[in-house]
Parts: sequence; C-alpha cells; structure tokens
Amino acid sequence: MVYLLSLNGVCDLDLREIDFDVSIGVDGGTRHLLKFGLKPDVIIGDFDSFLGEVKGSEKIVYPKEKDEIDAELAIREGFKRGATLVKIACWRGERADMEYALYLLLTAFPPLSVKLLSEKLEIVYLEGRANLLAKIGEKWSILPIGGDAIVTLEGFKYEISEKRMPCDKPYGVSNVALKNEVFIDVKEGGVLVFRWKKKPS
Repeated sequence: MVYLLSLNGVCDLDLREIDFDVSIGVDGGTRHLLKFGLKPDVIIGDFDSFLGEVKGSEKIVYPKEKDEIDAELAIREGFKRGATLVKIACWRGERADMEYALYLLLTAFPPLSVKLLSEKLEIVYLEGRANLLAKIGEKWSILPIGGDAIVTLEGFKYEISEKRMPCDKPYGVSNVALKNEVFIDVKEGGVLVFRWKKKPS
C-alpha cells in the first residue's frame, strides 16, 4: 500500500503522475493536492497553514505545541494504516531546518520505506544492502547519517569496497551511475542516498 504525503513546501511535481493508493494532505500541503484535482483521503496537522475544510476527507487535528513536526505525524499515520511505502512530495523550500528534520526522520523508519520526491531528486535512507534502479550517467550522492558508515558501491564511476564514510568527510557526493542498476551495501551505520533523476543546476 503506497501512501502519498503532500507537504507545505514547493510543489515542483505533477501529483497526478505519482502512483499511490492513499493520499494525505499535511496541513498546508493539502492545497497542492486540491490544485491538481486530487481530494485527499486524510488531512492531518495542527492546521496553522491550512484553515479550510475538505468535504469527504478525514481530518486529524493535533495541537500546535507538540514535539513532532506534522510530517512525522503523517508518516506514522500512514504506517499505522498499513503503508508499505510512503512517498513525500512538496517538501523542499526555504526552511533548511525542516529539510534536515526530514532527513533525520527517514532513519526512524525501515530502510527504503520512505522516499522524498521532487522534480529532479529522490532521497531514501538505506541500511544493509540493496540493488537500486538507475540510469547511466545519473548523478548520485551517498552520505552517512547518524554516524560513520562502512559502505560498498558497485555500478558507479567511483566504486568502493567496505570503505569507511566519515560524517566529517563527505566524499560520497557526486558519484555517477554507470549501469541501469547499482548496488549499495551498508555494512555498518546508515546512509542517505540522493538520486538526481534530472541534472541538478
């Protein structure tokens, strides 16, 4: 079951082109779904940025003063309802602190189960090993989060074998996929995987 979360950031995707089963409007992100003619199944948040109602949508209201950001509440709600994959759109913007909070949140859920989507970029969290789809020539960055990681990379221009990736030396930026499937094995720790589906400016 795939859940789509629409946050209150810049929406650079056509949400109608994303495959999903259930949609959640996260506070002000509800407007993005409505703009594309998509009625959210659920709207959730403290509603400091969306004051309206959506007829036929379930509404879950949280207090403004809380320890979680609305995105975390929405992700947890999705998994509570049976999500196997949560896709998050409309998350980028001027709030670098909120983007960093999202990166940290990815580590709280099973690897590859939450994906940040934008027009050019996909981000997932990975522990263990995975074969991931790619396109030859795409730019990828693999960066440790939460501590150093020991990583093997295959199918990239710069391959490594069980090499330590320290948090204070981010040499995993700007690798290049040489195959249509790449292999990443995180033997220790965890990494964020940035896949640039379109060339960054």
